[in-house]
Amino acid sequence: MKRLLVVALLIATSSFYSQAQPKNDKSKSLERELMQLQRAEDDAEDKRDLTALDRLLSDDFIFTTPNGALSDKKKLIDDVKNDEPEAGQTIGYDEIRTQDYGKTAVVNYLLTVKGKNKEGKDYTNRYRNTVVWVKQQGRWQMAAIHVSRIRP
Repeated sequence: MKRLLVVALLIATSSFYSQAQPKNDKSKSLERELMQLQRAEDDAEDKRDLTALDRLLSDDFIFTTPNGALSDKKKLIDDVKNDEPEAGQTIGYDEIRTQDYGKTAVVNYLLTVKGKNKEGKDYTNRYRNTVVWVKQQGRWQMAAIHVSRIRP
């Protein structure tokens, strides 16, 4: 019984210690790379760059929308192709957290979207996004994103 308690204490201590450590250069570099790709994906949507979207999204991409609906790569690209981009809209990324699992990485961040609606009134929407990136054929691709709206 004492041995189990000691093992449990050691595991808990090492778990706490590893979570409290600052990010190393490798994980900071991965976070920068993935957020750069995230910005490229957002930019491709804004500019309706379907070739870039096709390259950035994995073929089995899954999108869970803020209202809980599911979408896939083909539907997202079709929606981007047929929707009008929001003029003057700005986006910001905060509270970025990245977990590296080798050829898979999970990024969670707070997305803030600001702009003007059709009546010219300012709006600010905030979302919590969780993105799964997979490294395939030597490059990172977005495999899934889950977006939850944060209500004011």
